[in-house]
Amino acid sequence: MTKLKLGTIGTSSITEQFIEAAVLSSAYSLEAVYSRTDSTANDFKAKFKAEKAYSDWESFLKDEDIDVIYIASPNSLHFKQAMAVLNHKKHAIVEKPMVTSLAEWDELTQAAEKNGKVVVEAARHIHEPNFIKITEQIKALPDVYGASLTYSKYSSRYDKVLSGEEPAIFSTKFAGGAANDLGIYTVYAAVSWFGKPESVHSFSQKIRTGVDGKGTAVLRYPEFDVTLNYGKINTSLQQSEVYSSEQTIVLDAITGLEQASLVDARTREEQVIDLDSPADNPLIWEARTFSEVMLQPALEENKLRMQEWNRLSRTVHEVLEDIRKQ
Repeated sequence: MTKLKLGTIGTSSITEQFIEAAVLSSAYSLEAVYSRTDSTANDFKAKFKAEKAYSDWESFLKDEDIDVIYIASPNSLHFKQAMAVLNHKKHAIVEKPMVTSLAEWDELTQAAEKNGKVVVEAARHIHEPNFIKITEQIKALPDVYGASLTYSKYSSRYDKVLSGEEPAIFSTKFAGGAANDLGIYTVYAAVSWFGKPESVHSFSQKIRTGVDGKGTAVLRYPEFDVTLNYGKINTSLQQSEVYSSEQTIVLDAITGLEQASLVDARTREEQVIDLDSPADNPLIWEARTFSEVMLQPALEENKLRMQEWNRLSRTVHEVLEDIRKQ
């Protein structure tokens, strides 16, 4: 089996998790890791048995043995780094948010087309089997009366903000904040299930560093509203719900979905929806799916996949741009 030779940018826990998923998928071999310092790059290389370690950016990009680069740097660096990757004729897997403006999204996807390469946003939950099952369940509803989608989880890095520091995820300089980090998952869910909203109305609670620590957005559709609640300075135990005239679909999570049920709107009788057991590494699904498209981009099925991912991603970034502006 042909394997994609993988390079990575970033040495955080999400990079470690993606490397493990990529290797587990049997579709990738770890070729090279990049970090700004030799010591960190070499430590990461040793830990994951990569072939090479780089601290020189240009040398990393010019390595002809690398097929695809996974980018998990601070948000504000994603666009510039992904553009460089594509212009060096390599595929790019970019952690969410892939970009911080709609103009950047357009420029990045145009660069991918020009160079004959794939750029994808690592919104991992939309590739999870349970998310796909729930999507089918929602599409089968006789009507939709609205939804409330929640993803709020206290970040340990907020402790640093409270002590006077400014970690990247809570810094305007690095495009941090709740909407870009966790809110994007709820936007992806809403757009996947209900399409593009007619309008967006958002309300954010800013913190000392100037970013949104938590927020609420209302997506208005012709016949219903969808409320998004997201945050990094609080933890919400509220479940997510999708409403129809006959039933409510209740979800225990937006990402890493494990439990769901159908509740009769009148009797409140509950029916458990049969879902798969979660994967040990939740990034396995996106790693596999991305590899299939990158290995066979000319396949009609994969062309349609890319068209759908692009349509979905662009709409998500339209909504996020509205939220950021407001």
